[in-house]
Amino acid sequence: MKKITAYLSLFALLLVVTSYGSILHIVAGETNYEIGGNLTTILNGKIIIGDTTIVASHITILGKKDVNGSVSWESADATGNVVVILKDATVTSKKMHYNLNTDSGTLTGGASMTINASSSNISIESSVLNFDTKKDLYTGSGSPVVIQKGKIHIEGKEFIYDAKKKMFNVLKDVYLFNSSNNEKAWAEELEMNISTNSITLKKVKMEITVK
Repeated sequence: MKKITAYLSLFALLLVVTSYGSILHIVAGETNYEIGGNLTTILNGKIIIGDTTIVASHITILGKKDVNGSVSWESADATGNVVVILKDATVTSKKMHYNLNTDSGTLTGGASMTINASSSNISIESSVLNFDTKKDLYTGSGSPVVIQKGKIHIEGKEFIYDAKKKMFNVLKDVYLFNSSNNEKAWAEELEMNISTNSITLKKVKMEITVK
């Protein structure tokens, strides 16, 4: 088969790939692919599928061939300053694996996430961060996971964020510090309602400074 390598200096290359009914748009400084092949490499570019945009130094899109030679594109792996722009959040990391069939991904290598919220944005730092754009669900783990919302600082081993319900759950060895009044708390679980800006702690020990 003829191998095609596209080199662009001043202009970006736009490709369109079909993946199970979804259209995957590719904008790149350089792409390498083989006609009829099941592998596409993107350098210094981005892929766009629905409300999700993935930008990285290196992206590999992998597909699976059927008996007729047709390719079904299944996954994308990105490395090097990965930025994922979602509907209500932005995530950065060193590595990402994205499942094109389920619209879900896993980011590793110091994942950092910013969630757009009405009162104040929420920042999250974790070792591993998973997202599911169909369910609007985010989960992660770390040692610890660090969450910051305004003057509220939260740590824990795991977190779950349901974007549809605007609800946060932080689990295991939870620590909370409110710098506005020096409140400190230790708990097994924390629930935070983004809509009402309220926090519930379970099995908690708390310190409150009385002046």
